[in-house]
Formats: sequence, C-alpha cells, structure tokens
Amino acid sequence: MQTTRQKPQNAAALCAMALFVLMLGCLLALSGFGAQVYRALTESQSRNNAARAALSYVSARLRASDAEGAAAVGQGPEGPALLLREPGYETRIYLYRGSLVEEYAAAGAPLDPESAQPVARAAAFAVTVQGSLYTVSTDAGTVQVTLHSGEGGA
Repeated sequence: MQTTRQKPQNAAALCAMALFVLMLGCLLALSGFGAQVYRALTESQSRNNAARAALSYVSARLRASDAEGAAAVGQGPEGPALLLREPGYETRIYLYRGSLVEEYAAAGAPLDPESAQPVARAAAFAVTVQGSLYTVSTDAGTVQVTLHSGEGGA
C-alpha cells in the first residue's frame, strides 16, 4: 500500500517541478527577448539623436551668425560649404569623407579638410540660399533658417 501512495506523490512532485522549470525557461526567454528589443531601440534612438543634433548644431551656428553678409554658401571638397564669416576669419561647415566637419580659418585661406573638426557622421549635406532664407539638408532631414539681418551672401 505504501508504494501506491508514494507513486502519486512522486508524480505530483515531478509534475510540479517540470511546471516550475518550464515557467523559469519562459521567464528567461522573455527576459532575453526584452533585452534585445531594448538594446535595438536605444541604439536606434541614439543614432537618430546624433543625426538630428548635427542638423540642430548647423542651424544654431547659422542663427548665431545673423549679421549682414556674415553667412554665405561656398564650395567644399565634396559639395557645398556653409561659410560663417567674422572680421578676418570664417567658420566653414562642409561634408568630408562621410562626416560633417567644421573648420575655423583665416578668411580666404584654402580649405584644409584634414585639420577640420568632425561634427557628426553624415552621408549628405546641402545648403541653398534664397534671399535671407537658408535651407540646410543632411541625411537626417532639412531645416530652414531665416536670417533677420537682411539678405545673406551667396
């Protein structure tokens, strides 16, 4: 008689243990999946923030140069360059080897992309001017800045 009582108790204990192991496995699998999703989302958000930060940086620099004739569009090594002028010097923002770079140099000096400071990774950069409206585009988007000092230089 004891053997028949022990068999149902052993079977119940074994079933409970199997259920516990199954639940633990599901919990670990869901935790791993959640961690992968979270990592992918934060990496994507970081890339988007970095790309938008570059566009915001360029537009802030342009707004800070809101003086008559202080902003112009020139030619960079891989397309247009935004030229922000001050007496005797200019800041040049342009695309070089997959990065948006900024170079501070004497006005009229030749471009020196090797000494330029990288601002952000970028695959595209364009600047257009229509009167006092500057349209700056990168692969992260487009921003329009109107200078209040009058018409900019082209």
